[in-house]
Amino acid sequence: MRRLILLAIAVVLIVVLGPTAIYAAEGNRLSNGSFEEGFGENGVALGWIGFNNGGSADYIYRDDMGPRFAVDGKHSQFLRISTMPYFVTEATRYSGIYQTVAVTPGASYTLAMSGMLRVLPDDLDKNNYSYVVQWAADPNGGTDWGAVTWRDVPWGTTYNEDDAGVMSKFTTTVVASSDKLTVFIRALKKWPTRYRTLFVNLDAVSLVGSAPASSNPPRVFASPPPFVYVAKPFRVRVLASDDVGVSSLQLFDDDKLVGSAIHTAGPLIEQVDFTWTPTVTGTHTLRAEAKNDAGKVSVYTTNVSVAPIAEYLKNGDFEGGFTPLGVALQWGSFDNGGRNVIHQLYDDTWKPAVGGGTHSQLIEINSLAYAETDPNQESDRYAGICQVVSGLTPGATYYLTANGLIRITEGDKHTGDWSWAAQWGYVPGASVDCRAWQSVTNWQVFPWSQVDYRESPTKFNTAEYIFTAPTDTLTLFFSAWKKWAIGRREFLVNFDNLSLVGHKAP
Repeated sequence: MRRLILLAIAVVLIVVLGPTAIYAAEGNRLSNGSFEEGFGENGVALGWIGFNNGGSADYIYRDDMGPRFAVDGKHSQFLRISTMPYFVTEATRYSGIYQTVAVTPGASYTLAMSGMLRVLPDDLDKNNYSYVVQWAADPNGGTDWGAVTWRDVPWGTTYNEDDAGVMSKFTTTVVASSDKLTVFIRALKKWPTRYRTLFVNLDAVSLVGSAPASSNPPRVFASPPPFVYVAKPFRVRVLASDDVGVSSLQLFDDDKLVGSAIHTAGPLIEQVDFTWTPTVTGTHTLRAEAKNDAGKVSVYTTNVSVAPIAEYLKNGDFEGGFTPLGVALQWGSFDNGGRNVIHQLYDDTWKPAVGGGTHSQLIEINSLAYAETDPNQESDRYAGICQVVSGLTPGATYYLTANGLIRITEGDKHTGDWSWAAQWGYVPGASVDCRAWQSVTNWQVFPWSQVDYRESPTKFNTAEYIFTAPTDTLTLFFSAWKKWAIGRREFLVNFDNLSLVGHKAP
């Protein structure tokens, strides 16, 4: 008799668990409604899409970590509408966010949110409903915010910008007509008033109700970059979608976790750019795993060849010697001459002017022998070094790093006005004699605002750039740039630890 009872229980369990459709528990259907899961580069919370109606107004979205606006966690969604720059503007300027979620047709859902409106202290329209927050829902999952019926959120108080204020709460009920539903929330400035700014913070946005059935696993795809090499970070884009929601997205390098994105309520579409830094060469298997809200998992794998990293500049640390003319070996030199000016290169071994080792490349542009108002002085005087680099992989990324020191004569007042600069650039192909420096169209000024006096340097500056090689051979140029036609000046640039590393083709 006992065996018969156990057998009956087993049969019941099989009948209950057997169907492929899986029902998730009731909960919040909105992804990142508390805004704790991050924001995009445009300032809109991940999982949400921002919108506005343009016109003569400026719109800003951003992550706000002000504690007075945080209801659930430490972050809130900030919206700003401003007509401050405009003398003439239009009525009905709005800015908002929306999200489409999976729901159960015919089911009721509770929409809740918290928020605060603020304006500038001298705004005469502060509390006459010139500014409101509104909500709308498309019961069929549409995304046209111009085709929905907007309803006011009854938050009657608008605070001054710097007031402590109180985050108000709002709750309503929405009934789903299909398996998708879109929630819209917007800030609205009603009238064509100029010189106005509306600030709105939103937090703790939820849509609570039953989760729909899930019978299919999620769809997932990974897109690694080409020309991967060790020791540097690379972006791997992983895209997943699901009829109910992607609650988990993970990327593995073989069996090592690269990164993950976990959601309490998963979005219907999830795109994550994972940062992958391979440590060994050879073939790696990247594996992307997506899990939906019902617990079903899909896997995508792809093999990626990881190359070694290589240094392409020769004698970039300037420890390999110099010519009698003061130019580092393996390098060429150039300048643009001019009247009453001296261009000179040196092997600098003075310790305060060396960034590493015992040598640096010193470049001098000198008009000390001539009066400050000398009419023969010319602006834009250049002097520098160049090197041909070959064996690059077209389309691959490369890292250029440089250390530098900028100095001028003691007493010179032009220490902070960018009268002097160090820069770099390149041209495709080989220019062994550096004559192609005048053909460079991509000069980039190193962000070295620190200008020291000649006899009292402080520290070397550093900079790093990433660029994509257009050809297999380039000529790199590093230049000192004296901008103004002024005499009685001495301008010194020390370069050290110049490096170009990247993909090494097999």
